[in-house]
Amino acid sequence: MSTGIIIIFDEEYKITKVFICLNFLGHGGYQTTVGQELNLAVSQPVVSCILKNICNILTIHLLPRHVRFPTTDEHVRRVKDRFTEKFNFPNVIGVVDGTHVTIVIPTIDDPNYPAVAYLNRKGYYSINVQATFDADMILLNVNARYLGATHDSAIWEVSTINRHLRRRYLEGQRNTWLLGDSGYPLQPWLRTLITDAAPNSPEAYYTKCHVCARNVGERGNGTWKERFRCLKKDRVLHYKHATAGKIIYSCAVLHNICSFYNVPDPEDSSDEDDNNDDERSA
Repeated sequence: MSTGIIIIFDEEYKITKVFICLNFLGHGGYQTTVGQELNLAVSQPVVSCILKNICNILTIHLLPRHVRFPTTDEHVRRVKDRFTEKFNFPNVIGVVDGTHVTIVIPTIDDPNYPAVAYLNRKGYYSINVQATFDADMILLNVNARYLGATHDSAIWEVSTINRHLRRRYLEGQRNTWLLGDSGYPLQPWLRTLITDAAPNSPEAYYTKCHVCARNVGERGNGTWKERFRCLKKDRVLHYKHATAGKIIYSCAVLHNICSFYNVPDPEDSSDEDDNNDDERSA
């Protein structure tokens, strides 16, 4: 009987750990407060350990399954069809956009990652996250490796998506591209705005369609952060970059799961720190 009680307690505790992690990701409150909610008596160090463990599991085991860039013919066709249906913009397989996730001020004298390298152009310390969305604001790829002072175009230059699309282009696939704002370079597989298009010209129509379709990235980042408020500017992740990155990846996994099960988007999907200068800079 005692063994059965232990097993039941262990299963209940596992579920409790998941709820503690979800509570933090959804609200972004302090860990002490999270541990005291839901009539739990959980200390801040325990909450920290639980958060790291659950996010590690989500990142390692679920990220490859739930956040997938289109590589198969069927997936590519499906994503392209949605952009055509919704925005009358054919052959688009995603919208790439940068968004900043605030972190606590890093160690000033770190020889490899000094604090100044995380200080973004808006004046706070962050990780610059490259996020790619499909037409329904589902995340196709997330890159949380780079420091806040890193320019969007620099992250794009070394990204796996850029390499993949370049390779496919050189192999002869000339009808597939992403959309990006003017902070990104114009490439055969990455379309940006035509800023000086003449009124009523084909270029102006292209730009209109581009702006409408690319708004998916801006709204996607806003919805993602509103759903998981630990990512919002005023919450501040009190972790080193590696752990903060896993929190970001975990929120990406859960965002896509919510989309798959038609969980309603949060009412307020505004993103106060990403309202969007078209030109990104360090």
